[in-house]
Amino acid sequence: MMHELGMRFVSFGHDVSVVTSEDESRDFDEIDGIKIHSFKVSGNYSNGLAGDVDAYQNFLINGEYDCLLVMAAQQWTLDAMLPILKDIHYMKLHIPCGYSGFYQNNYSNYYKKMENYLGEFDQLIYNSSAYRDINFARDLELNEKINIIPAGASESEFNQDPKLNIRKKLGISDNEFVFLSVGNPPYSKGHREILQAYGLTDFTNNTVLILNGSYGDFKQTSFKNWLKDKVKHILGRSPSSIKRLASKIKDNNKRVIFTELDRREMISLFFEADLFVFASHVEYSPLVIYECLAAGLPFITVPVGNTEELVRNSNGGVMCDAEVDKEGFTKTDPVLLAEKIEEVYSDKEKLSELHFKGRDAWEKYYTWDVVARQIEKLFTSPECVEELLQTRNP
Repeated sequence: MMHELGMRFVSFGHDVSVVTSEDESRDFDEIDGIKIHSFKVSGNYSNGLAGDVDAYQNFLINGEYDCLLVMAAQQWTLDAMLPILKDIHYMKLHIPCGYSGFYQNNYSNYYKKMENYLGEFDQLIYNSSAYRDINFARDLELNEKINIIPAGASESEFNQDPKLNIRKKLGISDNEFVFLSVGNPPYSKGHREILQAYGLTDFTNNTVLILNGSYGDFKQTSFKNWLKDKVKHILGRSPSSIKRLASKIKDNNKRVIFTELDRREMISLFFEADLFVFASHVEYSPLVIYECLAAGLPFITVPVGNTEELVRNSNGGVMCDAEVDKEGFTKTDPVLLAEKIEEVYSDKEKLSELHFKGRDAWEKYYTWDVVARQIEKLFTSPECVEELLQTRNP
């Protein structure tokens, strides 16, 4: 997302820099006109920050910038910034990205502290009008700083179908109906529940379910990683356990294909599939849904993140009811999901309507160009420029 926004800001004529983690394999300091500044910092506020935090903070304080845009809480680029927010004398914008740990005990102190920090930002950007992060800001009476701007999908990737014929590559005939789900790690993206639902469905013609994610062999490099993998096996959520579940589906008109496609192939498959199924356990503003809209791919989603709002505003997909627990995790009932899959699958007129309305909504509201221009207005309006000049020349 930040790369997409950065490229748009460059194209608008702005001088753009990005701060990121140090990567010894990176042998360049600029990409697509965006200057790269790396710092050897890791961790977050709750788990502890490590590395060259002072250098990062000094970079922010002494930087000759007009605007800072920081994305996501619970990660080091924001958390290491919090103690020095008052010392950053240029405009500060923040996209909280959902507060995934908001209901978890180990983050309770973090969000208590955030009550004092959040007001230090000049503008706050939210992808949804009703979610835990924006509600937190409203509770703090920061309404004047709240801006609702969605995420998006790339025009350069989705303006046209790459036409790679991935169906043929995967051995899928033209008359087979293709269900698709994409996500990593597979167990948290609801692939198990989707498989369970698929096994319960009844179709009149041949179908294929494609699950794209990291389904290759795991390299157990440490006891800690080995133990994590064992726990996932016990819970029935590991990639191998999901594969075993697929092997139990014996219906002649159902097939399951596991893939790990590259980006161009994946985009082509978005255009070639018939229906996307999304049952993730926790999200904020899932980019795969915007990509469905961009490709005109109808989708079924459970209420996770801002998907209910995206369905309502785009008319490119449909909702399947699911419960959300006290920690904010969505629990999908495979029976309900199977019923919704059958309902949408059998309604060809509805599928066509979802296709056209979804694509139209993307072109109007959800391209990165549209999104970037909305954010640009926040730091180029006459009021913002006047405030900046006053800061520079008190």
